Amino acid sequence: MPEFENNSEFYYEKLKDSDKPGTVIAAFYCSLYNVPASKQLTFMSNKLLSVFGRFTVFFALIDMAGSYPTVENAYPLWYTICKRKFEAAHGDVFSRSHESLDGFLSSLDKELAQVKRRKKELTIPSSEGLA
Repeated sequence: MPEFENNSEFYYEKLKDSDKPGTVIAAFYCSLYNVPASKQLTFMSNKLLSVFGRFTVFFALIDMAGSYPTVENAYPLWYTICKRKFEAAHGDVFSRSHESLDGFLSSLDKELAQVKRRKKELTIPSSEGLA
C-alpha cells in the first residue's frame, strides 16, 4: 500500500504543473494496472479530462484502482466514477444542466406573445399641436 501512496503522490505532483495532463494520467493508469502505454489510453484520458477536469479524473482513477484491481474496458467505469464525483461536488449546477428546457421555452414563447399583443394594442398619441 505505501507504494500505491508514493505512486499517487508522485503523479499528483506531476499533474499539478503539467501542460499535458492526459499523458500524466495515462502514465499513472499504466503504473496502477501494469499495462503498457498506448495512444488509446492517452486519448481516453484526454476525453475524460475535457469533460471533468484533471483532478476529478485523477481521484476517480485512484477510486477505481482501489475498488477494481483489474478492469477489461475501463472507460465506462472510469466515466461513471468521474460523473459521480463531479455531481457530488457540483450537484446543483450540474443537475440543472440536464433538465429539459421545454417548459422554460414554452413560458418564453407565451411571454413573447404577450409582448407582441401589448405592442399592437399600444397606440402612440399624435404630436400635433404640442409645439
